[in-house]
Amino acid sequence: MEFPFDVDALLPERITVLDQHLRPPARRPGTTTPARVDLQQQIMTIVDELGKASAKAQHLPAPITSASRMQSNRHVMYVLKDTSARPAGKGAIIGFLKVGYKKLFVLDDREAHNEVEPLCILDFYIHESLQRHGHGRELFQYMLQKERVEPHQLAIDRPSQKLLKFLNKHYNLETTVPQVNNFVIFEGFFAHQHRPPAPSLRATRHSRAAVLDPSPAAPVRKLPPKRAEGDIKPYSSSDREFLKVAVEPPWPLNRAPRRATPPVHPPPRSSSLGNSPERGPLRPFVPEQELLRSLRLCPPHPTARLLLATDPGGSPAQRRRTR
Repeated sequence: MEFPFDVDALLPERITVLDQHLRPPARRPGTTTPARVDLQQQIMTIVDELGKASAKAQHLPAPITSASRMQSNRHVMYVLKDTSARPAGKGAIIGFLKVGYKKLFVLDDREAHNEVEPLCILDFYIHESLQRHGHGRELFQYMLQKERVEPHQLAIDRPSQKLLKFLNKHYNLETTVPQVNNFVIFEGFFAHQHRPPAPSLRATRHSRAAVLDPSPAAPVRKLPPKRAEGDIKPYSSSDREFLKVAVEPPWPLNRAPRRATPPVHPPPRSSSLGNSPERGPLRPFVPEQELLRSLRLCPPHPTARLLLATDPGGSPAQRRRTR
């Protein structure tokens, strides 16, 4: 892939590693250097054009690799330059490989969910005119050495059929582990992880919680020993303390008589209908025994005396009962 500027001077090495800053690499001594802003703009142009070519080759609706995406994510891009072909003395780009770490939830061979953060293959492109010349294997092998990973430890984001054949041919990656997302992992992905044989989901959750929280567990409180049935004495003073509490009589019997106090006249209130009448203090409450005694000693009414006197047929006993 050719560009209108000098690619050979911009990228001095055969394979250049670009991060999210998209800074131009160190230049060779003795070469003329234009403004650094122009160099970064040229690198951004290379990234954008490579992303468009990769999307077109994979029949994607939009590019998944661009300069703006590189600057907003912590991805690494390996760019392969053609050192043999020098059209018009400016050099050319063969292809690129973009990788990055992502937090994924993947299924293992026992269909158990695992939260991992592997190195993922996000985009891989070699120019159509330079495929099947060993450039893809050279770029992929350089990335494995630089990142210090094995091929079976990688997760590939929506690989094409060409990429799956490439991995099967050069790295014997054929058997995949079915997933529910767009990432593909191969057999042996979990080989480096030491897992207990077929743990349950609850046991796994407890073990993870213990690893995340190394603090000691709270001491278990011991309950007092239960007494035997024969030791409990019914209605004993120790077990029936609540029986000693005196039960207060209901209202109004629980109110003691009190002496009348002189009325305190509140300040007069005004209303639309005039001042409300003043009320005197309530009479003190009379206990029940005293009330019954007063009724028993109360003299008969004069009307009752008249009725008893005018009733000639009434016997003295009946009159006494009536009285």
